[in-house]
Amino acid sequence: MKAGWAAVTTDRAARAAQKRARCGSPADNTSTGDVFKLSIPLFIELFMQIMVGNVNQVMLSPFGTDPAAAVGNALQILNIITIALSAMGTASTVLITRVVGKKNAQRSVSEIATMALVVNVTLAGVMTAVLFAFWPQLFALLNVDSAIRGLAGAFLLVVGATTVAQGAFFALTALLRAYARVGSVMAASLLMNVVNIGVSALLMQMWATTPETAVESAALANVVARVMGLGLAAWLLLRRTDVRLRLRHLWPFPWATLKKMLGVGIPSSGEQMNYDIAQIVILSFINVLGTTVVTVKVYCSLIAGLAYLYSIALSQATQIVLGYLFGAGKLDVIARRVWATDLIAIVLTTVASTFIWANSDVILGLLTTDPVVLVLGKQILFVEIFLGIGRALNIVMVKVLIALGDVRTPVTVNVFSSWLFAVAGGYLLGIGLGWGLVGMWIAMCVDEWLRAGFLLATFARGGWRRRADRALGEGMSHEPA
Repeated sequence: MKAGWAAVTTDRAARAAQKRARCGSPADNTSTGDVFKLSIPLFIELFMQIMVGNVNQVMLSPFGTDPAAAVGNALQILNIITIALSAMGTASTVLITRVVGKKNAQRSVSEIATMALVVNVTLAGVMTAVLFAFWPQLFALLNVDSAIRGLAGAFLLVVGATTVAQGAFFALTALLRAYARVGSVMAASLLMNVVNIGVSALLMQMWATTPETAVESAALANVVARVMGLGLAAWLLLRRTDVRLRLRHLWPFPWATLKKMLGVGIPSSGEQMNYDIAQIVILSFINVLGTTVVTVKVYCSLIAGLAYLYSIALSQATQIVLGYLFGAGKLDVIARRVWATDLIAIVLTTVASTFIWANSDVILGLLTTDPVVLVLGKQILFVEIFLGIGRALNIVMVKVLIALGDVRTPVTVNVFSSWLFAVAGGYLLGIGLGWGLVGMWIAMCVDEWLRAGFLLATFARGGWRRRADRALGEGMSHEPA
């Protein structure tokens, strides 16, 4: 039996190698059309991922504003965990694409992939323990209304129990992305979303009669969706790649691989986590303004996020392509690809944001009939037109710089700008001057534009070329800069 399975595995690996040989190096397939083909499945996947969490808020809307506000606060905390886990996935994607671009030995990829899984599962276990031990203190820091803390806690703990599964999911999908198997990742996310919607609808129809049982139904549906998604991702990994996760790849322990992964993953997660922690502090300001304003924030963030969703997909596709180009030493192509991506991200985000604002009455009307939410939400979505431009550029440039080995600049810029302009500026305009939620959104807009300008200038100065030349000259045995 074992011999038969080994023969099947070897045959699949041989076929995959033959296919790669026919298609040439991945660095040969990095045109605008190739990036577009990569980005579309990523876009659908991201949409599905967002919907897994946010569809719960939409389905809770018939039960009033309290459940939506409670789940919104819980998701803000869960997002920090998601960011940390996905950042380690990003690190493995960056390292694997460079190896694939150089056509290195398959063991190198398997070693990175195995290490990514171990790191993500370990990190997820630690975060689960912290979450269960300190969730009341986290809600206290957020100034969450005591009336909804029970609802928020129920959702947080039930969904948080699947953190280890989520960590494993991100590790597996990162490997699939590195091999440009973005359609497979899309399929896993699509399954998660379908299961989430189906189970949520079933439980809310059969069981949910109160806000408490409605929130518990949404949480249970989220759990089932995550577990199903992990199962499909594992199956797709075995079927669509010739990489195998083996503990023997960790003996002798590859300290150099771990060092490189942490060198990319920690600063990358730090950049994203700092942004989300800043958003949590801003949410604590908003909580002071009342549950209705929190609901506006939750709904507008959900809707506005759709405007730059394709920019996220485009940045991920570009990061994969840049990894191939970096590994192959094709540095002249990199700059053209980055500037083209920036232009596309700006145009599409602006068009989408403007469309959403122009139709905000209809879109918000799908979620609520509260006149205060409708009026304030329209004002927020108008500011979002301008905020989205800076946000789209930041999304792209952070991925670009990380792919090219500069993980420190995004972190430094994010920490300085977000706390000075988004947080302090948000408090000044929103609370100090009494501009409320609109003032906080304006402060966030200023933050996004300033950060985007600095990151664009950093790339234009060309320091990444010197790092790339040095890395290629050393056979990429260095730590990420």
